[in-house]
Amino acid sequence: MELRWIGFLANGLATTLALIALSSAATIVLAVPIAVGRLSERRIVRGLTRAYVETFRSIPLPVLLAGLYFGLGPHFEKIGVSAFGLAVLGLVLNESAYLAEVYRSLIRSVRIGQWRAAASLGLTRLQALRHVIIPQVTGPAAPQTANGIIYIIKGSALASLITVPELAMYATRLVVETFQPLQVYLLVAVFYLALTVPVAYLTRAVSRHRTGRRYRPRRRPAAGTAPAPDSRPTAPSREKAWTSTST
Repeated sequence: MELRWIGFLANGLATTLALIALSSAATIVLAVPIAVGRLSERRIVRGLTRAYVETFRSIPLPVLLAGLYFGLGPHFEKIGVSAFGLAVLGLVLNESAYLAEVYRSLIRSVRIGQWRAAASLGLTRLQALRHVIIPQVTGPAAPQTANGIIYIIKGSALASLITVPELAMYATRLVVETFQPLQVYLLVAVFYLALTVPVAYLTRAVSRHRTGRRYRPRRRPAAGTAPAPDSRPTAPSREKAWTSTST
């Protein structure tokens, strides 16, 4: 292993960082309205967002990237979208489908009293989501958002399949030049660890700050005792309560 290897791989690391930053930001921005759409009172909105989630959650990321690049790449090239842009698009489409379901579950977990209080203040459903519900779930959403970003970090290595000159592609070039794959890929693994570990710890700190306490897993009930019933309402009862309160 030589020091020049680090400088050579750093060229690809710059592209990887740009790919991660753009994909992560776009994924979060896109996942929130999709999650809200999954809870919409309009059937067509629920149907479209559900079709989006089921479609892009079911397609493996390598297949999605290859389809975008080799199938639609010439059409995107006419409007100035490069392979880098297609890699960002593929990562966003794939991960936003997963993250939207996480956000939807968190929104549904908010107790019915919060919705009723917002309705009694004259807030519409969207206003209640923006000012009351979503601020309460940002803390619990932080760990799952971090998992999504870590998935994007690892998935960015697949961008080399569509000729994006990121870290994995530079690693392959270095292996061809040096014929030392073990040392090269161990060094690349250290690069990816340096990207993922800080994300996990930073998100944990943000989650503690937002919730004001450490996350503790729910204890299992003792043997021979039945678990306490869940008193939270289901989605249909929440919508009925919102309609009756607002009217």
